[in-house]
Amino acid sequence: MEQERNERRMEAVILAGGMGSRLAPITDDLPKPLVPVCGTPVLTRLTECLKKNGWEEALMTVCALPEAFDAYRDPNLRLDTVKGSVPLGSAGSVRAVRDRLADTFLVISGDTVTDFDLRRAFDRHKKEHRLATILLTRAEAPGEFGVVTLDGSRITGFSEKPSWRDTLSDLVSTGIYILDRSLLEEVPEGIKFDFGRDLFPQLLRRGIEICGELMPGHWWDIGTPESYYRCCMALSDGETVTGQECLLAPGATVRASILHDRVSVGNGSKVEGSILCSGVRIGEGCTVPPGCVIGENTVLEDGAVLKAGVRLKGGLLVGKNASVGERYVFGSLTRRWFGDEQIKGDRTELDSTFCLRLGRALKTPGRGMKVGILHGASAGSRLYAELLSRGVQDAGGKVWELGDGFPAVISFAVRQYDLDMAVFVDLRESVGRVQFWFCDRSGLPLTREVQRDIESRLRSELYDSCITPMPAVFPDGEDRVLCRYCSWLQEQVGSLSGVKFSVMRRDDAGEFLYSNAKELGAEVSYGDTEDNFTVSPDGRRACAYTQSGKPLTYWHLVALAAAESDESTVCLPARLPKTVEDYLRNMGKELRLYADNRDEVRAGMEHHDLPNPYVNDGVLLCLTVAKRLRQRGVTLDEALAALPAFFVCRKELPVVPATEAADRRASRIASLARGGAPDAFPARVFWPSGCVTFFPNASGGYTILAEASGWEAAEELCAEAEKLL
Repeated sequence: MEQERNERRMEAVILAGGMGSRLAPITDDLPKPLVPVCGTPVLTRLTECLKKNGWEEALMTVCALPEAFDAYRDPNLRLDTVKGSVPLGSAGSVRAVRDRLADTFLVISGDTVTDFDLRRAFDRHKKEHRLATILLTRAEAPGEFGVVTLDGSRITGFSEKPSWRDTLSDLVSTGIYILDRSLLEEVPEGIKFDFGRDLFPQLLRRGIEICGELMPGHWWDIGTPESYYRCCMALSDGETVTGQECLLAPGATVRASILHDRVSVGNGSKVEGSILCSGVRIGEGCTVPPGCVIGENTVLEDGAVLKAGVRLKGGLLVGKNASVGERYVFGSLTRRWFGDEQIKGDRTELDSTFCLRLGRALKTPGRGMKVGILHGASAGSRLYAELLSRGVQDAGGKVWELGDGFPAVISFAVRQYDLDMAVFVDLRESVGRVQFWFCDRSGLPLTREVQRDIESRLRSELYDSCITPMPAVFPDGEDRVLCRYCSWLQEQVGSLSGVKFSVMRRDDAGEFLYSNAKELGAEVSYGDTEDNFTVSPDGRRACAYTQSGKPLTYWHLVALAAAESDESTVCLPARLPKTVEDYLRNMGKELRLYADNRDEVRAGMEHHDLPNPYVNDGVLLCLTVAKRLRQRGVTLDEALAALPAFFVCRKELPVVPATEAADRRASRIASLARGGAPDAFPARVFWPSGCVTFFPNASGGYTILAEASGWEAAEELCAEAEKLL
């Protein structure tokens, strides 16, 4: 019997190995596939769909909470469960069972609820002799999934769980794939490797065709409390879902909520739009407003009041008449620490213990890692850097302690010392605020996927441990990072003899610009007596003012630096204003545009130079522009007059709760993008007066960038775009 089971080749694999950390506290003690959706586990709904489509058996890969599946008996399929002890990612876990798979097989995530016609897609894949097919749908919140671009049935681009710099589209991967078994040879053995993040972008780069099928029907992913709630409400027509043995007092009010088994709600209590896990007890006169999630066996005593969006870990006791206003009050298990590029917050929250944990979380488990750490000038910044260093070492990483500086230096440091990552930490003790900046070995901000991995380790506190940490490296003398940085600036720029300009601000970055310009022979002063350059406090951006008082933005300076370069090819961010892009192309420049936190784009950078260094270095940008204008014998006023007129207006749209209004906003943006110029820039929409770019922020909400020839026109265009949402 055992031999027959091992020889049978399966045509379906269910991926049930994820940690489900984004769904906490619902998944603290329950794996995602066993979470109930309207009283039925997700896994049971999934196997019912497979059975209707003709499957009778499937392999299921399990890693997190494997013991929870021991008692599960599926009523629909014969499930052969394969338990793994080490997370291998979606593709890695399938490769581990490749000898058990048929030549063509279906892969489906265990947290999926769908009524797709899977058999029809499977048969079409085989009939057309495809190697890979991804089933697609349109999503209201595309940033949580793998966003694709499609040309007919051929996928032309893929970005797994993108952040705001990636293509904005509502066409997403459902996590359901039909694959030829030969593709698993592309997956390395024994390491974490994902379909969306790793395999599919790798196949596209190699020219291997991946097909996409836009599927009619319903599909829900329950990866977050918000998406889980939407799924349950859709299936229940917006009515409250009640599990077994629940007890609601006659005077209790429960609306549009999800109650798991054995939940009780006392007299006079109000629960609306929330999720209550098994065993939760709500006393009398309590208030649970929309967006709350309460973990298993937590108790709210009489009169307790939660604020909207509060999430409580299981097993807590909230006392009588208590008011809970913190959004995350249980060890931040569902917290996202990263904004778009940084981690920042109050010192009371990002304390010394957090700093030590963050250092441990930076180290990728299972491999060596070299991390450079810089800090601000304050004593508190130095202490935080030491704690961060200790955390990295505790997890088995090697640390380069690089001393004080400013954030722009980390991009230089990773290249100079051949580091895997660099971090700058700054504690402003006067206001009690902490900021961490990060970059990877390419000198660019961390990808969204790396950020998620770090956050996952922070939540779970599952780190590598090292009995004998490697000693830190302390570069000194001429090997110090700021000494190397000064030498590098001087090599990049050369002599500034005859150059004359002034520096506005006298902060760390401003003084660095001043001292290096003096060292290179420039006649430089503080104030606004000449063409005036200003570097942002973090050192990464710059702007300027002409002698007549006209401003040049960061993008004006980038345009000047690129146009005056001797290089025919310029590598710049994809968020480049359209006017600058057209100007440089008209100047005969070949542009390589990159999205600076997409793994698949960075992999392509191995074949050409990394982004032009002045893009993320305000000091170098100022020195470069000043020199090249001197060589041409023109002032900033004259250089500005030669540039096309453009202004960019930026508008931040706040986070909207998970409601129909939020869904309409996401769909409307995607619709506008599709109606614009998708081949040139899918998230860019053109108006007669200019163009607008929409992008979702990693920390929530949206940003509008409106671009026009005049400032007033840009403001009006920005306001018009906001109205459309």
